[in-house]
Amino acid sequence: MAVEEKPKPVRDGGRGSGQGPGRPVAVDVMDQKPGKHHIIPVWFFVGVILLVYGVIIFITGILEFSHPPATVLAQLHPAIWWGALLVVIGGIYVYLYLPRRR
Repeated sequence: MAVEEKPKPVRDGGRGSGQGPGRPVAVDVMDQKPGKHHIIPVWFFVGVILLVYGVIIFITGILEFSHPPATVLAQLHPAIWWGALLVVIGGIYVYLYLPRRR
């Protein structure tokens, strides 16, 4: 079984020979002014993660009131404190690094 090779198309802008300098292909299709790129800081995503984890831990701490864990110092309810702290820190990060249109 022989494999036939297809002829490759010539990209010379329709001049035929492919020699000499010429106009670049598809230059008139490009935008004159490229749009502004808005970079989202990684700290915004860190804030979102801290906020989500804080809410989950805080809700878990509230649910532990009905079924307290059998751990030392469980009466201090550390899940509520840590959850609230993570929510506050995550909220600060999200507020400070929120991507804004300028």
